[in-house]
Amino acid sequence: MNLLDLPQGYDDPVAALLGFHRRIERQLAALGRLPSDLEAHGVDAHSTAAAAAILEFFSGALAIHHADEEELMPILETRSAAAERDRVRDLRHRLESEHRDMDRTWRGLRRPLEGIAEGMHRNLPMDLVQYFRACQSTHISIEEAGLHLTAARCLRASDRAALERGMQARRTRKYRFQ
Repeated sequence: MNLLDLPQGYDDPVAALLGFHRRIERQLAALGRLPSDLEAHGVDAHSTAAAAAILEFFSGALAIHHADEEELMPILETRSAAAERDRVRDLRHRLESEHRDMDRTWRGLRRPLEGIAEGMHRNLPMDLVQYFRACQSTHISIEEAGLHLTAARCLRASDRAALERGMQARRTRKYRFQ
């Protein structure tokens, strides 16, 4: 299955977002292994394939996932009870800020990964790898503790259907002409 695909007939966008977090975690684990693989074996077929897969995932699929979340957040803010609206708004702003920080960090990792994917020896900055992995992991924890639980309580069937259509449309647009 393509990492960007939603399962056929999947009508629970919240579950799809949670499932995608497991995919992020698998790619973060691969990114974490890459520096030691490079040290042990140099740039070989395994490391170039791993770098290419990591690049594809974090350059394409993750951006689409962030767009999915950013479509969900204003709906949650609107649907939340007045008593929790400030908490949801604060969560939304925090998550959006973290998306921007992770995007900046990713840009620092992208270039060395591109070189490795092309078979060149590149220094993969371990501090950036560790920071990116920590940011992503913390972000996932915060989302799952706040955003997704709120969604389970607040979303209406029509909201879920609209989110599913948006998720499908983003994936269709991305790959329509490939």
